[in-house]
Amino acid sequence: MTDITMIALSKLVPGQRNVRKTKPAMSIDELAASIAAHGLLQNLVVSEADKGRYSVEAGGRRLKALRKLAKAKTIPGNEPIPCRVVPLDDATEVSLAENVQREPMHPADEIEAFAQLAEAGHGPEAIAGRFGVNGTHVARRLRLARVSPRLIEALKKDEVDLDQLGALAFTDDHALQDKAFFDTPEWQRTPEQLKARVTQAHVAETDKLARFVSVDAYVEAGGAVASDLFADEDETRFLADRELLVRLTEAKLEPIVAEVQAEGWAFVEISIDGVAWSQFPARVRERRRDLTTDETAEQERLYAKLDQTEDEAEIEKLEAAIDALAPAQWDDDEVALAGAIVTLNHSGEVKVERGLVRVEDVKALRALRRKRTTSAHGAADADDEHTEVAAAPKPAVPAKLLDELLAHKTLGLRVAIVDSPALALRLVMFSLAASFMGDASASCLAISVDHVDVGRSITRTESKAAGEFAEIGSVWRSRLPVSPEELWGYISSMDEPMLLELLAVTIAAGIDLRRAGPLSGMEARQALGQTLCNLAGLDMTKYWRASVESYFEHVRKDTIVEALVEVNPKLDRAALEKAPKKEVLTRAKRTFKQSAWLPSPLRTPAAAAPLAIAAE
Repeated sequence: MTDITMIALSKLVPGQRNVRKTKPAMSIDELAASIAAHGLLQNLVVSEADKGRYSVEAGGRRLKALRKLAKAKTIPGNEPIPCRVVPLDDATEVSLAENVQREPMHPADEIEAFAQLAEAGHGPEAIAGRFGVNGTHVARRLRLARVSPRLIEALKKDEVDLDQLGALAFTDDHALQDKAFFDTPEWQRTPEQLKARVTQAHVAETDKLARFVSVDAYVEAGGAVASDLFADEDETRFLADRELLVRLTEAKLEPIVAEVQAEGWAFVEISIDGVAWSQFPARVRERRRDLTTDETAEQERLYAKLDQTEDEAEIEKLEAAIDALAPAQWDDDEVALAGAIVTLNHSGEVKVERGLVRVEDVKALRALRRKRTTSAHGAADADDEHTEVAAAPKPAVPAKLLDELLAHKTLGLRVAIVDSPALALRLVMFSLAASFMGDASASCLAISVDHVDVGRSITRTESKAAGEFAEIGSVWRSRLPVSPEELWGYISSMDEPMLLELLAVTIAAGIDLRRAGPLSGMEARQALGQTLCNLAGLDMTKYWRASVESYFEHVRKDTIVEALVEVNPKLDRAALEKAPKKEVLTRAKRTFKQSAWLPSPLRTPAAAAPLAIAAE
């Protein structure tokens, strides 16, 4: 231990290396009063300055208090003050050590002090060893020292906390850090929300591209995985080079493109972001030829066997045999006009959408089909230039009267439809399916479903249900014809189970529990939604898990405590209520990691039997 030297107060000057810059709770007046009453209980730390003076490196507030006492004549101006003299090079380190040992420093001061030591050549482990903290703590403080100066100033004023700062430290871009924090309202500044803003240029390892390529293959190709000192081990990693990931994805898809091109399509393209359906107003389908007499007999025999068995393996075998009797085939002429898109589904699996017809090729497709229809009906040769074209006759019924007559017919049809539920079901199904495919104009029934993309509201965690429903919708879109004529024929020929399945899909696409509707506001909509959930036997534990990121970070502490006590009644509620929110969040993270607990908005009553629809 270095000896204490008595130095006159008049020779002491404020130092520039005192690491404590954030204002402590005790004022200078209070400190001066304490020194006057109890004496100076702790020496100052000084280094030699010019002109025989000494710079105070640790104890700047005590120096101010002593000068205040001298000015008030409470002590002499040359009062001997106990000081420890240290070399100038050690001043910052000694100042930091004294402050850490005496009273916890403000994080902003510690961050700047550690940064000064690092600039002097001390590594994180060396700094940690000197001050009894772990290397990770020092590394994180040094990482925070690289954030925007504006954010450091906000930290000194307690306008930003360490968790928020840690989220922003993911990027070195000061402008992006400042924009993410200062350009958003306070209620949108959770660590998760801030991190989402600064990672927009990165790709999460859960993204479909990363799943398809694999993180290992990406790293092997030279891709960087962004490091995050503040992330837990089980948190999502982020890939820094999206362009490389896209190139790897396209390269891995090329062999599949070559296979599809060999089928004879007019075009085959890669579209990583999915199919832009608006660019393809028509779609061709595989068709089955009519069965021969022998094949029809074999089909009836297989159906008879199918009706007599309940064995799943046998059923699958028989259905495959039935399909093989007349396998669906593409029409070569239509294939020459259409193309395919190779893309990825929600889970990163390859998906090929075939039979897509571009806007510029729709006219040719219609001409091809008209030609076939004309030939099939033995129509007269369209090229006969001697055929006389009769003038269009004058309408027998004026337009206004025609409208009135059609109104009467409409009312009569409505009554007739009421007496024919089976026909009504198909009419509804046709209208809903047309709406589902993006064109409800062909239906004479004024009914459609607004298919709302509620997935846009989800920003915190990935939705498993969104992926599943997207796959279901994709399957049905690949089955349904685009043209109204073909769609009506398809709907008319469907059996009851498949019709009800499609009805469920098209109706489900219009459900939205978020918005107030025409009933009596949000309360009535939620009540109906809860009833539907109960009837459908919805179990949200299949699609959602409570975590700090998905729920607890965004609710009040008392709400978290209530959930913890509900799961474990033996917990000390009073102790949890007194604990800082950060500690309560840490406990919640451990408690709910494997729990199926749900907050009240996601709960459903005990599942009732599925809604049964009796056959007419």
